[in-house]
Amino acid sequence: MDLKEVIMKHRVVILSATAVLAIVSVTGCFSQKSSNSSAHATNTTWTSTRNAVIQDPAYGMAAYTLAVPTGWKYAGMILRPGGCHPPPTPAAGLSYIEQSPDGLTAFVQLPGVSWTWTSNGSNVMGPKCPSNINIDTAAGLLLNIAVPNLHPHAISVVIKPLPQANQDAIKTKNQQLGAQSRSFGRQFQDAARVVVEYELNGVVEEESMLTVIDCTESRSIPMPGGPGRPQIPGFTKRNCSSRGTYITRAPKGHLDEAMKTRVFPQINSQWDNRVIHDMNAAGQQYIAASNAQFKANQQYFAEQNRQMLNRGKQFQANLQDSTNRAMQNDRNNQAAIDHAAHQTALYSLDRQTFINPSTGQKIEASNQYNHQWMSSDGGTLIQTQDHSFDPNGSVYPVSQSWTELVPTN
Repeated sequence: MDLKEVIMKHRVVILSATAVLAIVSVTGCFSQKSSNSSAHATNTTWTSTRNAVIQDPAYGMAAYTLAVPTGWKYAGMILRPGGCHPPPTPAAGLSYIEQSPDGLTAFVQLPGVSWTWTSNGSNVMGPKCPSNINIDTAAGLLLNIAVPNLHPHAISVVIKPLPQANQDAIKTKNQQLGAQSRSFGRQFQDAARVVVEYELNGVVEEESMLTVIDCTESRSIPMPGGPGRPQIPGFTKRNCSSRGTYITRAPKGHLDEAMKTRVFPQINSQWDNRVIHDMNAAGQQYIAASNAQFKANQQYFAEQNRQMLNRGKQFQANLQDSTNRAMQNDRNNQAAIDHAAHQTALYSLDRQTFINPSTGQKIEASNQYNHQWMSSDGGTLIQTQDHSFDPNGSVYPVSQSWTELVPTN
């Protein structure tokens, strides 16, 4: 999936997931509600709230608690979409919306996304994932991805300066990251806020969009070639991710008032500690697998060098036969290394390959769910732990049918 589709995809998931997770219906939360331009008194203040718990089905426990104004519509979940641009952490998968009864004021958080860029155009995440997404600022993400997809007919888009305290915090963070650059490559953080003005069925709305991104830029060393293969030159690689997109909207003239009243979710410390523990464990597994792979590569190239010296001694006697054997050995060894690396990556990231029995299509997704359902158009994947859940006839019953995927060994 292209990064430009991710914001829109997450926007649709908020609507479709309400049926899957049986939370309060928010049909039309992002639609343009019928309203009268002469009667749109905003509701940015309230006298009472109710607590809404955002569950994480992967852990079977509460992840966040959110204070929702009484009478407002609400939906929230922890999203773990697969593909090329997943959230960097489970916490960054938080997605929710609170909407006033008149539909004119809303508080929204879209899940984070990740993307990569390489100086040589290589696909570091696989051939299906574009890697040349050269965005390294928070403003670039908002202006090039979020705003064009969420508001293609915006009246105006203005970059707003962050409060001085936030600017100082970003500066301090980058100073700390700069001290670590020698060990981990160049690391930096950025944040930006834009205000979008657009019309919602005759009502002029203002919407604040804020995001924070983290990037790591490193230089890959040249890799020696094998028999019949040239040396692989070094290249620059940049990995970036956003923590989420925070949206506040209100009728024009009331945005500042709405932003002052917004209450952000409170994280469940037990869930947070468990996520951190599992991420650290997965990171250690990845490091161990990476070290093992590096050692295997060293042994591989050492063995290739030894074989090349031996073949050189026999060059005059059996040049053609020796060359053919070396090329075949190289292909076999490379295939084994590629397969082992792929299996190790899947294991360390809790992912698995599934097959659509209707089409034979192979799909890589999280292995943390017992059941995976793919839509007939191949565009939507539902992951659930509910053995009794069947989306056929209940989720997009008119336009889609659903097929349960079969896990591979």
